[in-house]
Amino acid sequence: MKFVQIFCSCLIAACVLRPANAIQFTILSQSANNNCTNTEYRRVHPDKCPSFLGAATAPILSGATVLGGALALIGLANAANGGDTNSTYYQPTLPSYNMVGGDIDNIQLAAATATPEYTLNATIYDDIRLSYSIARGYTGAGTNIAVLDAGIDSWHGRFVTNIISSGPIAPDANVTSYKIAYNMDFVPYSEIGDVINSASDANVFNASWSVPMRATELKSREQLIRITDENFVSSLSNAATNRDAIFVWAAGNDAHSQSSALSAIPTVMPEMQGHFINVVAWDSTTGTLAEYSNACGITSQWCITAPGTDITNGITTASGTSFAAPLVSAAIAVIRQAFPYMSAPDITSLLFETARDLGTPGIDAIYGHGMLDLERATRPVGAPLVPIDGGGMQPIQTARISGAIAQRISDANPQFAYFDKYGRAFNANLSDFISVQNQGIGFQRLRAKRDITIADIGNFEMGLKNSDIAFADGMMQTRGNDWFGFVGAHGDIDIGNINVFQRTRISFGTPQTTQNSIINNFSNIYTAAIDIGAKYGDWTFGVSIPDTIIGGTMNLRTPVGRAATGAILYNDYAIDMRTRPSIEYSISYKSITASFVDNPYGTDEFFILTRGRMAF
Repeated sequence: MKFVQIFCSCLIAACVLRPANAIQFTILSQSANNNCTNTEYRRVHPDKCPSFLGAATAPILSGATVLGGALALIGLANAANGGDTNSTYYQPTLPSYNMVGGDIDNIQLAAATATPEYTLNATIYDDIRLSYSIARGYTGAGTNIAVLDAGIDSWHGRFVTNIISSGPIAPDANVTSYKIAYNMDFVPYSEIGDVINSASDANVFNASWSVPMRATELKSREQLIRITDENFVSSLSNAATNRDAIFVWAAGNDAHSQSSALSAIPTVMPEMQGHFINVVAWDSTTGTLAEYSNACGITSQWCITAPGTDITNGITTASGTSFAAPLVSAAIAVIRQAFPYMSAPDITSLLFETARDLGTPGIDAIYGHGMLDLERATRPVGAPLVPIDGGGMQPIQTARISGAIAQRISDANPQFAYFDKYGRAFNANLSDFISVQNQGIGFQRLRAKRDITIADIGNFEMGLKNSDIAFADGMMQTRGNDWFGFVGAHGDIDIGNINVFQRTRISFGTPQTTQNSIINNFSNIYTAAIDIGAKYGDWTFGVSIPDTIIGGTMNLRTPVGRAATGAILYNDYAIDMRTRPSIEYSISYKSITASFVDNPYGTDEFFILTRGRMAF
């Protein structure tokens, strides 16, 4: 037994097409009674019996033929007008990874949907939420799609090819139409295998044709070889395993609960799993599976739904799973362009996971994984991670950083990339993930007695002090509470009953990071602190500049994306850490001190503290 494939809904070669002039023609057909309740009449006249749109198949003999079959296509319809303009594309960052369309504003969406290419089939494109992938700047560039069809000199082959090449989903994809049928007569399967092998650059194959045999009837690889050809089967295997190609197959137009047998190829060829997508057709008008479309059936694990009814090119309107399939092929081109390092199994898994659920919750036998969704497919999936140079991933989280450093990072505005569960890189501004953490001058005052004075000679002092001036956590984590060496001078003078004093310190140290930080290292950090004041009896008044960074560099090594090979790319940023000083005003009475700190970064501070001793 051999499969035969035919390009139209027909009975003994009855082909119906209604172009703009609405002239009907048939080939070698005999009409039955002029009654849509008659099965034969419905098959011969699908235009007059729209409830049976696309359901017929027919036996036609050819060099490859013993068993009859039919292409999964219908070409019916009304004229429409359209034109060509260039779309405007945007490339935003994605700071709101878990918010639907969080990176896209209404102006960008309006620009994406206003083009003639989009408005021509706006309802269909809205169903797959195409406007978001357009607004994110994806056009399918760099992907090679092979259309296995009747060639662009046939209306069906031209229609399928134009959905990909002239539509707004992937207008920059490289699309090649391969002619595998002549005058509605297919070449032998062995020659189709040769065509697949010859399309060596193709990484997506669109097959908008099917056979009347059901998916449940395909039992083994040997059976598939018997009813097609060994070279055909080998070419599928070679393209999948050696070229990482994806085959997109139309489910068929028989209104059956099971797809065509060709849609079940992965059941007998395990190497095709992850390299194969079966497509059923959605009717955007009725909001359900198109009445002509086969359901996913046993192919549900690799089946997806896409609009296939009333798609127009401005001249002809057509319906069928034939035209749902190229929407999915174009969507694959979008993903390959956006994330060229993704493997075919990852791409198919992504499209399945991000499909919008339809029908029974979860994967079902009618819609498979659900509706193709280019908004979900082009934004991050799962918990975002930040790759750290040297290995390992750190969950993305807002980092709390001492105010002075946070400001310097924001001024530099470094970019970084975070990864989703599929390892896809998404760009963001690092400053969007930073919150200011005040240094806490009050706590530093409480800890002042922890200083280790090594020498205090006259007006000169030196020693060690604990400092968290470079504090940071999250993906920019530092060890915190670093020891800094200091040298200083102090002195006082009495003016009547008032004692005037001053103290100056210069400190230096090298803060340490952790292995989970995108801060690569610090140079030596230099700080300065100045205290001046006056004491009168039990009262003390003071003005001081707490530790302020006067020199030093923080070196960031941030991930910025992935190469086409999948290698993680990093960029180095040297952040100058010199900062503006805070000013502290304090008043003390005996052991109680009240202070106000005017912070140029972060929030101002007010605190009251006291110290005392207990003796036993």
